[in-house]
Amino acid sequence: MDKSLNKIPSYLRITLFIYGLALLLTFIIIKFPNGIQALGVLIFNFKIPFNWNHGFALLLTAIVGYAFFKTERKTNFLGNNKVRSIVFSLILLVSYAIVGISNKYEINPHLWALIFVSLTLIYDVLEESFWRGYLNDLIQPKHLAIKYTITGILWSFWHFLIFDNFEQWGGFHVFLMLSIIVSFIIGFATTKTNSILVAAAIHALLISKNLNVTIICFIIWSIMILTWNKKLFIKNT
Repeated sequence: MDKSLNKIPSYLRITLFIYGLALLLTFIIIKFPNGIQALGVLIFNFKIPFNWNHGFALLLTAIVGYAFFKTERKTNFLGNNKVRSIVFSLILLVSYAIVGISNKYEINPHLWALIFVSLTLIYDVLEESFWRGYLNDLIQPKHLAIKYTITGILWSFWHFLIFDNFEQWGGFHVFLMLSIIVSFIIGFATTKTNSILVAAAIHALLISKNLNVTIICFIIWSIMILTWNKKLFIKNT
């Protein structure tokens, strides 16, 4: 065995393997029919937005990673403060429900906003179960900035399997930079909260259907994250 491989931290070696698995499963599963859309048409006579197949591919990869590599699980769905994690996501849902989103389905804009953002949030939970879930627990360098950078780079290159091109971002180099920046934001929030739901809510905000909602959520969430471990009320003794 090449001695240079022994110099690579074990978490990086596992990361390269599990990332390869994520790419492989994504490539395979996106070839299958969009089962969620088919189910929506069958039950509700409604075509659910997004192709969820690649989200399920990442969820499956995370499950395999935790099962086979015995990675210590610190990040879970609701994290270290269940109530605040739920409130965190509700801020996004309620904000968009109040503002509304126009649509081609002739559905009430406020109801559609609630449906669309809820579906977006659920899908992003699938994605974040791997990016800020499993990888957050697996990658353990001395400096968190390294973790966020690695995750952002891997996240951006994964999108080659999802997007036809990156013209709307001004090219892949711009998308790569944005992915790393967003990875720092979501990564820091996940480190503070250990919550996949929090990560998914921030990820869902990237739909950016309304600038005011984006600004409001960002301000409120920033305050919540920075005061996450502080008690709201102090009892007199």
